[in-house]
Amino acid sequence: MAQPGTHFHYSTQGYTLVGCAIEGASGEKYADYVRENVLARAGMVRTQPDDRFAITTYRTRFYSKDKSGAVVNADFLDSSYKVPGGGWLSSAEDMARFEAAMLNDKLVKRRTRDIMWTPQKPSDGSKDDYALGWGIRSTSGVMRVGHSGAQQGCSTSIILAPDKGAGVVVLINMDDVDATELATELLRIVLGLPAEAPAK
Repeated sequence: MAQPGTHFHYSTQGYTLVGCAIEGASGEKYADYVRENVLARAGMVRTQPDDRFAITTYRTRFYSKDKSGAVVNADFLDSSYKVPGGGWLSSAEDMARFEAAMLNDKLVKRRTRDIMWTPQKPSDGSKDDYALGWGIRSTSGVMRVGHSGAQQGCSTSIILAPDKGAGVVVLINMDDVDATELATELLRIVLGLPAEAPAK
């Protein structure tokens, strides 16, 4: 008989709950708090909550593929109900600024960052490679931290190699595309790492 215990389960709603906690602790609206404490400090001038009903400068179109493989417009998505869990618009340049700010301790103290990048230990003894909002893996022996995201019309991945002071960002305006595979290969090229043998 299996022993009761806790284990990791990712959910977008979890991030929405964190957004509510931030509002309660700060006394500010979540988006305002993020603007002041993350975006402004990192110099992220083109990042904002998505408003699908607004005319937004430089907004890209969002695409999907139908069953035949033809490219079509993605289904409409109003993500305002889940801003903390996937409701922001950004640019590759702004996300690169976020990476630089994280690597240079401009957003959180190094000690806090190290805790954020330490995988959790579920009480059921299972192995977990997810920390506080970041997945922890290795590429050719180099530790990397990152997060991917996907919803109607987009696939994204952000990966940093903190020990190397490097990072990559992939933003694709189509869903069901492996942005993490591309980001991992780009990081390998940036760091000059050898290709890994495919898993058997």
